[in-house]
Amino acid sequence: MQLVNLSQFNNVIPSSLLDRIAVEYDVDRCNHIRLPGQAVFACLLDAMLNHGEVSLRVLEETYQRRTGLTADHSSFGKRLGTISPQYFRAIFEFLYDQLSPTIKPGEAKALRIRRIDATTVILSAKLIGFGHLYTNTGQTRTGQGHRSIKSVFSLTEEGLPSFLRLAIAREENSDVKALGRALREHARPNDLWVFDAGCHDRNVMLALHQAKAYFLTPHSTQTLNIDQVVQQTPPEELLSSDPGKQSAHFQVVRVETAAFGNHADKKKWQQMPLVVVQGLRWDLRTKQWKPMTLMTNLPLSADGTRAGLFTFEEVGDIYRRRWEIESFFKFIKQHLGFEHIISRTLTGIEVMIYMSLIAALLMIWYQRVTRIDRGWKAVKIWLSGDAQEWAQDLLFDAMDIRLRKPKRYRRAV
Repeated sequence: MQLVNLSQFNNVIPSSLLDRIAVEYDVDRCNHIRLPGQAVFACLLDAMLNHGEVSLRVLEETYQRRTGLTADHSSFGKRLGTISPQYFRAIFEFLYDQLSPTIKPGEAKALRIRRIDATTVILSAKLIGFGHLYTNTGQTRTGQGHRSIKSVFSLTEEGLPSFLRLAIAREENSDVKALGRALREHARPNDLWVFDAGCHDRNVMLALHQAKAYFLTPHSTQTLNIDQVVQQTPPEELLSSDPGKQSAHFQVVRVETAAFGNHADKKKWQQMPLVVVQGLRWDLRTKQWKPMTLMTNLPLSADGTRAGLFTFEEVGDIYRRRWEIESFFKFIKQHLGFEHIISRTLTGIEVMIYMSLIAALLMIWYQRVTRIDRGWKAVKIWLSGDAQEWAQDLLFDAMDIRLRKPKRYRRAV
């Protein structure tokens, strides 16, 4: 039984799109005729959907099984190191734009909520010469230990992912630098960036404010000058037991207006007024209420009941949902083999990141179309079966192969 047919796959990522952007990013030159861009895309997608881990050997066997031709695994390794990641980025962005209006119908919100965080992949230091080097013994001689490659992602309110930055500089081992640089690069007016206390550089927050973007993050070690108390909840009104599924998991205790304290440059920080929400969050693991202080540069409403468009309780809920990006990292590592990066070049790693995101978006799209509600493992099983004919057609189209004529290649333009 097939839940999604070939024409539906062709509509979500048309072959004509792949041909057009192949020309735009010059991925089908004559010396790439054996593995043109669309063939690499189809093999990677096929392997990701049908295998727990993608390897160069898996790509070699996938190619031979689908086309009847041979392409050595080393050819895939070399190709991943030279093909333009922008080709795969263009496919991802097209698919992202296709899915964005279908995830949650309705009018666009005035604020775009973007949750941001970073995840790492550990590779042998013998295989790569970049990334963050570390060893168990503290030794850092050439070829010893491992290197971590940090990737910065964001997640929309609707659950759509974006790749923001590959953080490989030594100082970007710290989230302050890795996330801070990504935030500065991608800040746009009316974005609401939600991040944890690991990115606590108030200069980054000021840069967001000056870009007319907003942030929501826990208060860390920054000095605050409190201006006024806006709201305070009497102790007798606070819950003391499990809130249950129907009640809010964040209780507002006290709301204040403030600014970062810095006597040497007070005017600099006064231009960015803060709303500080002190509250209690329900910890599902310990089954206890625990204190949490959040701060944002969303403007306080005239009546003192909201930060921007949100009630103070909603502010707490928005931050609570930041955990969904951690779930996304678990999703791509568990179901799409993201922990097993097969390329050892910066170009190849970027290609694999975009392919992981493309596969993730296809799984989200497929789940929405089929309404399978038995978990992502079930979604992947059904998607891999339904997508086999589509993936093979993409390969045939890429190589200009027709049945009974397996050796006729498309002549590169």
